[in-house]
Amino acid sequence: MPRTATATSSRQVRRLTTMAFFGPPVIVGLSLLAADPDWSGFGLVLGTFALIATLTLMIIAAPNGWLIVGGVIVGIAALSGPGPVLQAEVMAHQGQRVEVRVTSVKTYQGKHGPEYTCLLGRVDGKPLKHAELGNDSCGGPMEVGQREDVLVDPHGWTAPEPAGTDYSGVDIAAWALPVVLVLFELLVWLSRRVGLRRFEGR
Repeated sequence: MPRTATATSSRQVRRLTTMAFFGPPVIVGLSLLAADPDWSGFGLVLGTFALIATLTLMIIAAPNGWLIVGGVIVGIAALSGPGPVLQAEVMAHQGQRVEVRVTSVKTYQGKHGPEYTCLLGRVDGKPLKHAELGNDSCGGPMEVGQREDVLVDPHGWTAPEPAGTDYSGVDIAAWALPVVLVLFELLVWLSRRVGLRRFEGR
């Protein structure tokens, strides 16, 4: 079996970890971009590639098991957390309650049976960006024509949410994001130290 590539000099360790230091903020930024449904696929795909690249640089610089496991855990949190937290922050602080009508329902086959997406239109006739409610909030075709209240982002950044959504813990979650970023950068720094120790004995 081929051996895993590892750094061959302290200079290479420094170069690899310097590049890896840029990974965490890029991953968080792409996750925030994915909060916009228009960019969600783009942000998550590029964020996943950025996460893989960052972890690969760390592994080559310092093939250490616990650093790799820690990087995977914190990296997944950095990729999956910021987008939903941004959506919740937007709705909690500037969401506007409006009445909508379910105009139609998309049906598609999910892993555990049919899943639905309700398409919405504002009762007052104003345009509604990202006018969809996902399977958790859409009961299926029988809801066509029904009216309900939703929260909408006046700037159109995020999709509507049911008016009864609880955002009570969102501010605490928002404070956790910089902690995740700092932990990720700390793991990159530790990768540098562990990698340099192999060549410089420190």
